[in-house]
Amino acid sequence: MNVRLAEKSPRTLDSSVSDWGSRRRRLRISIVSDAIRGRNGVGTYYADLIEHLRPAVEQIQLICPSAECDRDTERWSVPMPGDRTQRMVWPRYRKFVAQLDRQSPQLIVLPSLGVYTLMGMRYAIERSLPVLVVNHTNFDRLLPLYWPGVISKPLGWCLNWLNRWLIRRATMVAALNPDSFLAAKQLGADAVRIMGTPVSADFLNDRLVPPSADVRRFLFVGRLAIEKGVAEILDAAKTHTQYEFAIAGDGPGRCEVEAFASRHRNVSYLGWLSRDEVRREMDRSDALLLPSSIEAFGTVALEALARRRFVLLRRSCGIAKWPSFANGLFYLDDEKSVAEGIASFCKMSGQDRLATGRIGWEAVEDFNRHTIRVWLRFLTDAASNSCNRIVETIDG
Repeated sequence: MNVRLAEKSPRTLDSSVSDWGSRRRRLRISIVSDAIRGRNGVGTYYADLIEHLRPAVEQIQLICPSAECDRDTERWSVPMPGDRTQRMVWPRYRKFVAQLDRQSPQLIVLPSLGVYTLMGMRYAIERSLPVLVVNHTNFDRLLPLYWPGVISKPLGWCLNWLNRWLIRRATMVAALNPDSFLAAKQLGADAVRIMGTPVSADFLNDRLVPPSADVRRFLFVGRLAIEKGVAEILDAAKTHTQYEFAIAGDGPGRCEVEAFASRHRNVSYLGWLSRDEVRREMDRSDALLLPSSIEAFGTVALEALARRRFVLLRRSCGIAKWPSFANGLFYLDDEKSVAEGIASFCKMSGQDRLATGRIGWEAVEDFNRHTIRVWLRFLTDAASNSCNRIVETIDG
């Protein structure tokens, strides 16, 4: 299924490019997120987006919980259900408001669901500020992986109700793939657009280590969680003892990964890595494994392509739905194990692997530039309430 978007019937859209540029340069944006910066996909996404947008706007800031508990700004925090490596934080409202007041935003961006998000929406409503909501998470698919239906269904209903309330209050809504686009429309979104994902400039600009046609080392980077398919990677490592498997990240599956790595010489557990360390590990590896059952986009896959590494993933991964990359990725079929997918990948000739890989590698920079341009226009229009009616056509 492909979703194509076209804009029409703008309410107040200026046709003057110079006027749009002037509005963009004066733009002040506050992104309010419940995700810790750099600790998961959402936290990484907005750190990278800010890096690219900051030179083009007057101000853009991220308000989010810190990695460590901060009693000065937090009232309390509890471990995230199902993942004690992440925290749900209740900020001190007066400190929260003071921080936003100092930023004096023209637009509030809400990419998560939690107390920070609700306080951000309250702030925007009280000051009549436009709001952009980003629809990242599919709760209907995620929650059943952690809890039985008696818990996951009512919890999912509550989260979807809250998400619907946010989306219907929003000036505009962004989605990261066609599935989340359709989910946002079903929840009542009016003005919605599919947005690309940026990649950190360091992954693009740092000196490249040339790719090899041969494959010796596979890398996984991400949360050690059920939906990421980490257990399947461990099973594949037992089958393919001739290859090295490196696993980086943290999460509820950490103890299992550590124990497995201690028993198998071809598996190394790297722990949680900084972005610079991730980049170095990619350069040491030949291919990235991303067998996630739920992946809105897959920033780490884009980073691996930027470093000219092969990427093996499920077709449900968001990046696979973008035409720029669809033919430059290697797919792990849903009906087959990761071990079988690796076997098929390694049976390919080195030249065939390189030919496929180059399609994705060569698309990254153009995709990144296009993503930044579209984000700038979308944010500028949202801030000025130039809320275009977004028209979608669905093929297939």
